[in-house]
Amino acid sequence: MNDRRSFFGKASVGLAVAGTNANAIAKVEKSEDGYSSGNAVTAERGVEKVSLKVTAPLFCPYHSISTPAEKGGGAHYYKSMPFTHNPFTIPASGMSGSPVIVDANGKFVGFMTTFGFENSTFSFDGKETLTVTVPEGQELFIEEGGDAAWKNYNSIMMKRLNFKPYTTTPDFWADVEYCTWVEQKSQSKVRRDHFKLLTHQFVSDYLDKVIEFGYPKGKMTLDHGWGIFPDGSLESGFGSWLPDPKTFPIFEKTMGMIQEKGFTPGLWIGFPKVHHNSTIAKRYPDMLGDWSVTSARKPNAERWLNPKADIFEYGSEVIARFHKMGVRKFKIDMSYNTKSDMLHIHKELYRAAKAIDPELEMEFHVPDIFFTKFTDVTRTNDVWLNDKYDWPARVKTHYEVTYKSSPGRAINLDHIGGNDTSVAALTEGKYLRHLAMYKGKTGYPLVSVLPHHISSKCVDATGEYLWDYEKGGKKIISDFYLPT
Repeated sequence: MNDRRSFFGKASVGLAVAGTNANAIAKVEKSEDGYSSGNAVTAERGVEKVSLKVTAPLFCPYHSISTPAEKGGGAHYYKSMPFTHNPFTIPASGMSGSPVIVDANGKFVGFMTTFGFENSTFSFDGKETLTVTVPEGQELFIEEGGDAAWKNYNSIMMKRLNFKPYTTTPDFWADVEYCTWVEQKSQSKVRRDHFKLLTHQFVSDYLDKVIEFGYPKGKMTLDHGWGIFPDGSLESGFGSWLPDPKTFPIFEKTMGMIQEKGFTPGLWIGFPKVHHNSTIAKRYPDMLGDWSVTSARKPNAERWLNPKADIFEYGSEVIARFHKMGVRKFKIDMSYNTKSDMLHIHKELYRAAKAIDPELEMEFHVPDIFFTKFTDVTRTNDVWLNDKYDWPARVKTHYEVTYKSSPGRAINLDHIGGNDTSVAALTEGKYLRHLAMYKGKTGYPLVSVLPHHISSKCVDATGEYLWDYEKGGKKIISDFYLPT
C-alpha cells in the first residue's frame, strides 16, 4: 500500500469486542493454550497480534477474486489453506464483502474501523490458528454465534458509521427491473459486438416485448454500449459518458420513450475506469490514476480513476447531465481494484447523486459494511451458469455476502438466467433452476435476457415469478442486523 492510497486517518484505540467499552485500556486475556478469548478481549494500546483458535474452512466474504473458477462457484470465499489477507486493500472482483471472517463453528471476527487499515491483516496457518494483526488505531470484534454474532457486529457498526436502515424508499426502487446487458450479448454474433448493438430502437423493441409478455412494468436500465468511443476503441468510452449520436440521436427522446411506455429510466455507468483519450481525461488529466492491473500499459488500456482527484465534481457533472434527461436510477460498475481506493470513489459518487436528487436510486456491487452508508441498492452481481463449476454455489454465496454485508439497504437479484449466453449455459433447465433460487428472497427481481429466446415455458415462469413479487410485499431491504 503506497502513500497515495493512505487516505484514512489514524486513531489511538487498539482492540475492542462486543459489549465492551471500545476506548477502555485493558489486557488481552488468553486461555491456557495461548489463544485470545473472544469474551474478554477489550483494548490495549500497543497490541499487535491476536491469535484465535479456529476451525476451517474459514468464510472470508471479502475474498472475491477474478478467475474462471470464481465466475462459476463460491469456493474462493472459503479458505482451508494458509493465507494472509488485508481485507481493506485486497483487489476486489465481483462481490467483495465486509472485512470479517467466520469459522466453521461460527466464531466471528471483524475489523471495526478503517483507521490503521494498511496493516490490518488476517493470517491463517492452514491448521487451527488465525492471527490477526491489529495496528494502533484498529479495533477488533470477536464473538461466538455465527449469524447472531454477525448481526450484532452489523448493528454496532451501523451506529459507529452513523447510518440507519431504510424503512421507506421511493416506490420505484422496489419495482421489477429490466436491463439490456444480457439481451445485448444474446443478440451479438461477433465478439464484443454487443457494445455496439444498443440503440434507441433496441430499447423500444425490448420494452415492447416486455409489454407483449404482460410482465409488470418497472425500471429499464441501459447497460454498457450507449456512449461514444472517442478514439474508436471501446476503452475510450470510459470517462466520456456522452450518448452516441449515431445510436441515440436525441437521448432525451429515448428517456421520454421509456417513460411513455410506463417505465422508469435507468443508466449503467462504469465511473471508476477512465481512458486517456476520453473526454474527461482530455479536460482533466488529473482524473487518470493507476493502470489497470489486468491490462498492459498501452494507449488502448483503460486506467483506474485517481481516487485523489475531485470525484465529487466529476460525478456531479455526469449525473446531473442524465438526471436532466430523465434518468432516475444509476447502475454503477466499480473498478474491481484496491478496495481502499474504491471506497473513496463510491462515497463521492453517492454524495454527488444525493445532492442532485435524494430520490435517485444508486446501485453498486460492493456489499461491505464500510461502503453501505453510501449506497441504496447492492446487486448480487454476475453469475455464469457454467456446469464446469458449481454455479448454484455462486448464486447462494453472492446472495449471502450481499444480504449480510450490506444491512439496511436494498438488494437487486441480478440477471435471471445469468450472464453467459452460450447454448450450453442458457438452457431452459438452468434458467428455471436459477429463477427458482431467487423465489422468496429479499430483493427485487431483474430480467436481462428476454426468456422467449429460451422457451415459452421460461416466458411463463418468469411472468409468474414477477407477478408474485409485484403482488407480494416487495421486501427489498436486508434485515440482517439486530432491531433497536
